[in-house]
Amino acid sequence: MKVKIKKLLLLAIVIITQFSYAQERAVTGIVSDNAGLPLPGVSVLIKGTQSSTQTDFDGKFSIKASPSQTLVFSYIGMKPQERLANSTTISVKLAEDAVELESVVVTALGIKRSEKTLGYAVSKITSDEISKSGEQNVMQALAGKAAGVQVIGSGGTPGASSKIIIRGVNTITGSSDPLIVIDGVPIDNTTSQTTAGDNPFNADLSGINNSNRALDINPDDIESVSILKGPAAAALYGERAGNGVILYTTKKGKIGKGLGIDFSTSLAIDKVSQLPSRQNKYAQGDINTTTKIPEYRTNTPQSWGPTAESLGIPMYDNVGNFFKEGLTYTNNISFYGGDNKATYRASYGNVTQTGMIPETGLKRNTLRIVGDLKLSEKWKTGGSLQYTHTTNTLAQNGSNVSGVMLSLLRSVGSYDLRNYKDAEGNNTNYFGSYDNPYFTVNENPATSDVNRVFGNMFLTYTPADWLSLTAKAGIDTYSDYRKQIFAISSNGDNLGGIGEVALNNITNKQYYADFIASGLLPLDSEWLKINYTAGLNLRSSQETNVFSRGKELAVRGNYNLSNATQLFTSNEDENIMSRALFGQLEFDIKNQLFVTGSVRKEWSSTYGTSVNSAIFPAASAAWILTSTFDLPEVINFVKLSYGYGEVGIAPQAYKTLSTYTQPFMTDGFTDGLSFPYNQVNGMTLEGSLGNQNLKPERVLGHELGLSTKFLENRLTFDINAYYKTSKDLLITLPLPTSSGFSSVYQNAAELVNKGLEIELGYDIFNKSNPFQWNINLNWSKNENEVTDIAGGLNEVEIEAAFGSIGYYAVKGQPLGSFYGRKWARDDNGNKIIGSDGLAIIADEVGNLGNSAPKWTGGLRNTFSYKRVTISGLLDFRHGGAVYNGTLARLHNFGVSEASADRERTYIIDGVKEDGTTNNISISAQDYYRKYLGDGGGAEEQAVTDVNWIRLRDVTLSYDFNVKRFSFLNSAQISFTGRNLWLNTNYKGVDPETSLTGAGSRINGLDYFNNPGSKSFIMSLKVGF
Repeated sequence: MKVKIKKLLLLAIVIITQFSYAQERAVTGIVSDNAGLPLPGVSVLIKGTQSSTQTDFDGKFSIKASPSQTLVFSYIGMKPQERLANSTTISVKLAEDAVELESVVVTALGIKRSEKTLGYAVSKITSDEISKSGEQNVMQALAGKAAGVQVIGSGGTPGASSKIIIRGVNTITGSSDPLIVIDGVPIDNTTSQTTAGDNPFNADLSGINNSNRALDINPDDIESVSILKGPAAAALYGERAGNGVILYTTKKGKIGKGLGIDFSTSLAIDKVSQLPSRQNKYAQGDINTTTKIPEYRTNTPQSWGPTAESLGIPMYDNVGNFFKEGLTYTNNISFYGGDNKATYRASYGNVTQTGMIPETGLKRNTLRIVGDLKLSEKWKTGGSLQYTHTTNTLAQNGSNVSGVMLSLLRSVGSYDLRNYKDAEGNNTNYFGSYDNPYFTVNENPATSDVNRVFGNMFLTYTPADWLSLTAKAGIDTYSDYRKQIFAISSNGDNLGGIGEVALNNITNKQYYADFIASGLLPLDSEWLKINYTAGLNLRSSQETNVFSRGKELAVRGNYNLSNATQLFTSNEDENIMSRALFGQLEFDIKNQLFVTGSVRKEWSSTYGTSVNSAIFPAASAAWILTSTFDLPEVINFVKLSYGYGEVGIAPQAYKTLSTYTQPFMTDGFTDGLSFPYNQVNGMTLEGSLGNQNLKPERVLGHELGLSTKFLENRLTFDINAYYKTSKDLLITLPLPTSSGFSSVYQNAAELVNKGLEIELGYDIFNKSNPFQWNINLNWSKNENEVTDIAGGLNEVEIEAAFGSIGYYAVKGQPLGSFYGRKWARDDNGNKIIGSDGLAIIADEVGNLGNSAPKWTGGLRNTFSYKRVTISGLLDFRHGGAVYNGTLARLHNFGVSEASADRERTYIIDGVKEDGTTNNISISAQDYYRKYLGDGGGAEEQAVTDVNWIRLRDVTLSYDFNVKRFSFLNSAQISFTGRNLWLNTNYKGVDPETSLTGAGSRINGLDYFNNPGSKSFIMSLKVGF
């Protein structure tokens, strides 16, 4: 009997034990790295289920699990670890993963590769760095963050365009813009100007600075950025990669339990960063040529009158009164989730911005959906779709009598600009030929309304490791409806007050498709692995541009073509098609030597029939010395790399044909005469001979790199040297008029870029230290030279600038040099002064300097202690010419601050024609007008070699402890300053400026440009 009782008790204990083990209970613990430092954000997943959690800021976690279940701990850069949940308390240490430390980067065609295997340089920028910039334009957000990447803004107004130049300009007359790719599909980043068919001038010099279309991308949707800088990296994109490639990877869904929600909101306050200083002592007027006494006169732009005090009249701070604080409200919300079979993310972003220039603004609404679905073990599909609605109200600028800055900066202090119209609504101003800036912003609005859709879909079939087939298709289409109004009494567009309404409709469609086969060749080898990629690409681009204009409005305030007396229309259509075959082989030899070779053959409708196609090869190699040799323990990683590649820039469309056009004649100052004339139409050969021998420009590039890591990977140092030759550059050459044509567009020039890039990163303290300090430095230098121009020419005008100064490619000189009048000098470099006391202008024009900087750099310091992080980026530029035409004109008109010192005479430094030191005095007006100003002086005087140090951004952030709130995953508040400090020798607006915008080839031109901005931004981010 006792034996039976014992057996029953034993059975009961076993049953109770089994029952208790089967029950879920809370398992808690802490996850740390090898140094014992807690790791926040570690994923803790119950194996075989969707139940998961993450560690908090202190590395702690809590999850319900039964003793028989297994917990999987995973973290980026660490080896995953599995632990049985047979204890209610678990401590886990994750080891660093050497493979993950090398990181994975996105390369051409969206191919992901380990960074250590690359034989060329790729710069990576994280979403956090994009966020810290505070920029709404994802192109401008890259400024100062990567070696060899120069960003040129066009002002701080809402929607202002931004241009990027990677490793120098590679073309003379083509676009210098890199190719923009989002999730493997190229998109349009055009900056197009509204231009009437009868406009004989460069419309970029005046009018509106339109946006580059990358503005339509929501920065909050960006996960990371890869910049393919050299031909070896970008060769698989062929004729579109001549200026490099920027790959944006967007945020995707995440595997986790339930629905995740991220919300962020921010407010930015914008102020004018820098303006040329003005005098506010002397009133409107001029100096009497007989008595030499200042006289008060109205209806003149000159401020050479008497002092306001002597006249007893008030002086107004017109510039200070005009600008206001700009406000930018940004809100983003995203919903995400997923499991082992599918992931998804849906987001909405909204931006509402009011500009520092009154009545200017930007509104952008973005909807984006992205998802992946695993249909089976062999089939996977996915895609993304984005809709963006962007509206923009822009300001007139530049060489434009309706331009805001032209009238504002020239304004006389004795006139209050706020009195901008009379009782009938007509423009009133201190000078009748200029539009009052208040009248411009209130009565002459220029608007842009963009609707854009882009996205892609893919289907992948992977039957084995040696074969994966992917079909991908993408579309990018947008319409841009622009409207420009010049009210009755406006002087804009040479109207003389008759009024105008101009409409511009631009539609752009791009279709893209890839079919790619890839895989790992099934070799029976332990020391050799070969990956292959091969495919077909098809692309189509269509653009229609319709311009219509009505002049001489019958009824004030009715801005419709039916209200106009004089009507004009013009339109342009462009269709381009291309197809390509490509292939790539990647050799992994003993995980030490990595060799890659690729080739792309491309056919394009812009090539001449005599050319038909082009081939773009590339090859690169990377050798991991630390895997081959037993180096000292302090050296963790050393890689030598070499890459060679060829990429292209396609010819302009329809240049293979001799086309007809409506003729016009102009004297260079007026709009001239054109057809239809007197109700009679006429057509003539355009003057350019069609060329069936056109082929793409070619950029051939070599690069050599060294990548190293020391001190347990805390110190990284990378250096890259490159040499690029741009051949078969397309330029317009003159023809004898007896041929019936005046010019021919052909491959006829060559230039060279060579440079050096350095990147340094250093984590000052070990990870176990609660205080962290990280330093990241980049520095780059590029030298450029035009080495050959065919046809016996020594120079080619890159783009029409002002009559006084040109922008040229000159054989033996750097590309993009300013050419204009220089001062005559003796053998010792002294200016030669004439008998009138003024410097003598040389007989021939000369090189006034090049707009490209001599070197650029960026230095980011990041400090963190527990939940507090401070990060700041210093941006450096040394050299690079800027033509300050604004200051030259302000000197001429007596408006500049320096010209207030006029109660004395001046002696210009130099020597007289007999070689003796100059001692001839001249009046202050002659000194500022004819020497420093543009009233007869040499353009040399207005060109400045610019240097700057700017605090590009500084951010203070705090991560809240949310573990007490079960519904919160994260919460962060941050304060960011953008461009808060600028130290420069430039006496104008912010020298990071471009009058002609991103759609122009001219850089460094300042002629009444809109000002730059500095911003203070407050942000809150919350995750649920």
